[in-house]
Amino acid sequence: METKTNAPNILIVDDEIGPRESLRMILKPYHNIFTVESGYAAIQMVQQVELDVITLDLKMPGISGIDTLKEIRRIDQEVIVIIITGYGTLQSAIEAIRYGVFDYIPKPFNVPEIMSMIDKAVQRRRLNVKIKGFLNDFFNEHPFKGSLPNSDIFLQNGIKGIIEYKWNDSGLSDNQNCLEFAKVLAYTLEEKDPYTSGHSERVCYYSDFITNRLSLQSKDRTELQIASYLHDIGKIGISNRFINKKGTLNPTDWAIIKQHSKKSIELLAPLKLSPNILSCIQHHHEHYDGTGYPDGLTGEQIPLGARIIAISDAYDSMTSNRPYRKPLSNDEAKDELIKCSGKQFDPHLISIFLDVLKEMEEVLLVKNHQNFLSM
Repeated sequence: METKTNAPNILIVDDEIGPRESLRMILKPYHNIFTVESGYAAIQMVQQVELDVITLDLKMPGISGIDTLKEIRRIDQEVIVIIITGYGTLQSAIEAIRYGVFDYIPKPFNVPEIMSMIDKAVQRRRLNVKIKGFLNDFFNEHPFKGSLPNSDIFLQNGIKGIIEYKWNDSGLSDNQNCLEFAKVLAYTLEEKDPYTSGHSERVCYYSDFITNRLSLQSKDRTELQIASYLHDIGKIGISNRFINKKGTLNPTDWAIIKQHSKKSIELLAPLKLSPNILSCIQHHHEHYDGTGYPDGLTGEQIPLGARIIAISDAYDSMTSNRPYRKPLSNDEAKDELIKCSGKQFDPHLISIFLDVLKEMEEVLLVKNHQNFLSM
């Protein structure tokens, strides 16, 4: 077949000729399209061609879609996989998520929706390539104790390379190096999405204001800053279709989104970050009354840093624009925090945060007044 230079390579895997050919015709003008009718043929294609995105049916004769996915992941950890099926269940969706599926779309699919999803998958693929380059540059520019990590690992495997690298005692044990790493990684992951750009930085900003009132030690403050920057890193493995979905989340959507805390820890654990950093990230969606996730912790069972990030994260999310709603005003967001105090959030920390916001508003008011007088 004639291929387009620099166009993404897309593999369509479906035993039904109708959906397969429809998708091929839709995507052909913009991409290099390969089609196969079975899981076995898909596995052979993955071994022969460097692919960017695969669309995969679940119910096919011979090897199943899930087993095909497992084998694809054994061969290529980086290719983006989208499930398109008429036989999806909550169980199959969750199992697919475990193997790094980018999205999960039911048949019959909507043409604008599928084109948008493929475009997002291609963007994610390109972002992963960019992260590989960033990681290589970062570790060249930031020397660590002991020997430097082998840059080829990161060039070949990107984020996956972090997981597989054995850090021993050199790695990111220095908190200042780790903080710089966290800042740049968060920026790199967020810069392509106007709805999340700067989110982690603002969460860190608000969290730091709270810790100032608590007189935490310097080490604890730095660890909370690191956790704030990395608290959503697990979302790199979850499609924006779920994260930014308009309307009510169904059980499948919710199960997918709740995976991001676990994904964050799986991704970061090999970096040998402190247990405090990891626990703040893992538990920042716990609720004070025990109704949160992943472990249903209550009250002060929830790490202090996680309780702080929960407030900062919620406030920034409420006051930021999202595709499914307009931002709340500061007063509306504060009312929501008060409403959820003692339920979702630590009431003592809410009181501190509201005082901080009041002081920030007063400082801004004074500055505006001074600017007006100087005109």
